Amino acid sequence: MSTTDKKTSEIRCAAQQIIISRTDLEGNIIYHNPTFAEVNGFQGSSCIHKPHNIVRHPDMPKTIFKIIWSIIEQGLPIQAVLKNKTNDGHYYWTLINWKVQKDADNNIISYVAYGKQAPDHVIEKMEPLYKMMLEIEKDHDMDSALKYLHAFLDEEGVNYSQYMEKLVKHREFRCLCDFVKHALTGTKKKRRKKKRRF
Repeated sequence: MSTTDKKTSEIRCAAQQIIISRTDLEGNIIYHNPTFAEVNGFQGSSCIHKPHNIVRHPDMPKTIFKIIWSIIEQGLPIQAVLKNKTNDGHYYWTLINWKVQKDADNNIISYVAYGKQAPDHVIEKMEPLYKMMLEIEKDHDMDSALKYLHAFLDEEGVNYSQYMEKLVKHREFRCLCDFVKHALTGTKKKRRKKKRRF
């Protein structure tokens, strides 16, 4: 059972709670488990067919989601730390793992996200980084925020996977900024344009 800090409006998920949601290729919710509904404050099927970014907190830089989409659309799994907002005005930090679902012909048909409570020490590291990236987006653009993130990792002397491994002590924690250079350089392969809400 999750708990809410009345002073800060932060929701803390229990260690055993796993938040699961599944979206179509455009990012619209087609499935969620009861924990997703409980934590996010949704009733019944109210969020089915709604864009998944209804849980995106305004404190999160759009650049992070741009990177996430660029990876999962390639059919690759990815993990990241996000601050989400709930339907009733609260927020929570979550460690999310995205996986791609494919059909018998190896075509991507949906994306599944598995989330759990992010550790405090990880939040303490990521929150100021996201705050700076958000400020850069507002004052400049997403490309500038992406370059800042890349420079931040260079200063640390690691890629994001190594940085997060150091923070969470989890060898399998493969995170989105492994792919920052791919996002910086882009891909020459043309993809079908999709309506995307960064």
